[in-house]
Amino acid sequence: MALQPVGPLPASTYWRRRVMLGVVALVVLLLVTRSCGGSASKDTLAGGSPTPSAGAPTTVASTAASPLPSLNAVARPSSPAAPAICADGVLQVTTVADAASYAQGSAPRFTLTIRNTGTVACRRALGPGAVELRVFSGEDRIWSSDDCNESKEQGILTLAAGEAKATTVQWSGKRTHPGCTIGEAAQPGTYRVSARVGGLIRQGSVFTITA
Repeated sequence: MALQPVGPLPASTYWRRRVMLGVVALVVLLLVTRSCGGSASKDTLAGGSPTPSAGAPTTVASTAASPLPSLNAVARPSSPAAPAICADGVLQVTTVADAASYAQGSAPRFTLTIRNTGTVACRRALGPGAVELRVFSGEDRIWSSDDCNESKEQGILTLAAGEAKATTVQWSGKRTHPGCTIGEAAQPGTYRVSARVGGLIRQGSVFTITA
């Protein structure tokens, strides 16, 4: 811009215009300076967080949602361990006939009781596939509950310490053979019943059959 105004108008007019332009330029410069952060806003002073000083440690709060824990990491109560298998030594096996003597052709009934004499609970197969009753006359095998039994169910049961399980089995009073072959009625004489629980065998009642 030339220092000396040039134009058809008086020089004072051009100087006034220059002064006005200078004032306008100064006002614009001040406004731009304030809008660029020359002073703190009201919101910042009222409730905003102060700007940390240079070199001071800062903590940045994460706004991301916390992820769900893995299902594998969720603690679950442990299941109690299953009781051990009952040893033969803790089982008390008794078989009792419901009478001391029977007439020939009668059907004796036997009550089998199995008791856990141990101090802790235990498990044992007590189903029809694991338990057998037999009747003997001397060494002659007369009858077995397995002869006509088709079930192989093991029937695992838990016996608490001191607990007993009992069942009643009826014998037809006739001789039988494996495969459910049924013979004649047992002859008069002395008989005994025994029980087998797995590999454990115990003798039971002695009874007679009369004519």
